[in-house]
Amino acid sequence: MVRILLCDDHRLLIEAFSTALVAHGHEVVALASTPEEGCRAALEHDPDVCILDLVFPDGSGLDAAATITATSRCKVLMLSGRAEPHLVKAALSAGAAGFVLKDQSIEGVLSALDRLSAGEIAVDRHLLHAAVRAPAANAKLDQLRFLTRREREALRRIAEGQSTKEIARSMHVAHSTARTHVQNALTKLGVRSRLQAAALIARVGITDELDDGDELARPSGT
Repeated sequence: MVRILLCDDHRLLIEAFSTALVAHGHEVVALASTPEEGCRAALEHDPDVCILDLVFPDGSGLDAAATITATSRCKVLMLSGRAEPHLVKAALSAGAAGFVLKDQSIEGVLSALDRLSAGEIAVDRHLLHAAVRAPAANAKLDQLRFLTRREREALRRIAEGQSTKEIARSMHVAHSTARTHVQNALTKLGVRSRLQAAALIARVGITDELDDGDELARPSGT
């Protein structure tokens, strides 16, 4: 069971959404219709997940996502009517842990909640891949030069939404070895979780540097 906060300005939608989620064994702890109400409810009710609309008439779901993730343990599952890579990138950069479309079936939303509960990124892989490859104005990460080829491969697969088990299978290595590659990559990038790594990749657009191949050239003297 996941304790859920629903935040959308369409009251009829979230009431129907709430009924469906409860029918599938989850607990809806609060309903909110504005970003400000959502932020307050996240602090008051301490939900596991906030399913948050991207666009409001009088506010931004992205701003609310950033506030909620910065001030509570609540994970944000962004809800959007548009499947555009730059919106996914913006949501991840704001701290969201997932992104689902409004035309998604309830089974798709339930699957996203399961992935969040397992500590995974709940974004369709094709959409996530397009998002992290979208151009960005930021400079490339200097830390990438310190990643081994296998660590870069593990990081690329994180960006594609793979779990550690899937990474191990894709890389043809033991689960413990894949976990080590993932942890080493996170440590070298200075992030604490797979979600932070994916958000960082999305924010600075570094997937071209994560392709398989020889190790990146290291700075002289190292």
